Amino acid sequence: MKKQKLLSLLLAILLTAPFLSACSGNEDGTLNFSSFSADTLDGGTFTQEDIAAKDVTAINFWGTFCGPCIGEMPDLAAFEKALPDNVQLITICLDAQGNEDTAKALLAQAGFEGVTLISGDNKFNNICRPVTAVPITVFVDSKGKQVGDKILGAQPDLSKQYLKAINEALAKDGKAEISLEK
Repeated sequence: MKKQKLLSLLLAILLTAPFLSACSGNEDGTLNFSSFSADTLDGGTFTQEDIAAKDVTAINFWGTFCGPCIGEMPDLAAFEKALPDNVQLITICLDAQGNEDTAKALLAQAGFEGVTLISGDNKFNNICRPVTAVPITVFVDSKGKQVGDKILGAQPDLSKQYLKAINEALAKDGKAEISLEK
């Protein structure tokens, strides 16, 4: 049994290595979600049109192998449920392809009901390639351009940091700030 777990861990590392390897994104080091197509964990498709439908999209990168990723998922679930219609939070599970049942179980346990991307076209893979650590969250405007800094996960008051980043992105675009309070 230990051999099987070790083999599963090694396989997860090998499968995610291409996603976690360092390479340049945009010249300024930001990610750009302006043109891509990705498969969702629930069997759907997610594209730049889904990004364009919102003023700001928070994108959390995580892996089923990552304890801090799993640990922050309940907070992400609560944050996602509290967002107004003009803002969304999605996740990208870097090792979910071929590991869908584990990803689904972890998300269900955390109460996350939002969109999770698991694979995609070459443009999507190129977007994910510069991600060198998880959990990490980026924020993109309706054009798919990253705005603000990335936020490394597993920190106290993560939702407060997310809210600040979202409101800064909205203000930069001349939009009204949001509040999570009803």
